[in-house]
Amino acid sequence: MDGLNEDDRIEIGTGVRNELLAAAARDYPREACGILLGRVEGRSRVVEGFRSTANRWAGRDDRYEIDPSSLRHALEAEEDGGSRVIGFYHSHPDSLPVPSETDRKMAWPWYYYLIVRVVAGEAEDARAWELDVESGRFAERPVSYT
Repeated sequence: MDGLNEDDRIEIGTGVRNELLAAAARDYPREACGILLGRVEGRSRVVEGFRSTANRWAGRDDRYEIDPSSLRHALEAEEDGGSRVIGFYHSHPDSLPVPSETDRKMAWPWYYYLIVRVVAGEAEDARAWELDVESGRFAERPVSYT
């Protein structure tokens, strides 16, 4: 068992889910990325929206870097009473929605990482992950659509 609570989960409304999958598919074959916004409700993180950001990674198409200015603006809005930054999303073009070693090295604790699988330009599914600081590994978190 990982060092995280097994009851932790992420909830996403169907409308937000559909918009997020469409955003991930738009950048194919490059990795899409962005910021998940919402609230914490008990053991759940509830995604109320997201902000797509430019992928600042220069070079290979199979990496991503969230635009720092977009993250700064989202965190400033949170401080001013806006939606909370609860995680990040990115796509894995033509590969499984599981974290890579690069994803693990770049991850921050507490935040959820939603990875969207995009195959031949079509977003297929998404899985959520959280970094366990104690083990240094990702633990998968259930995703529910409301």
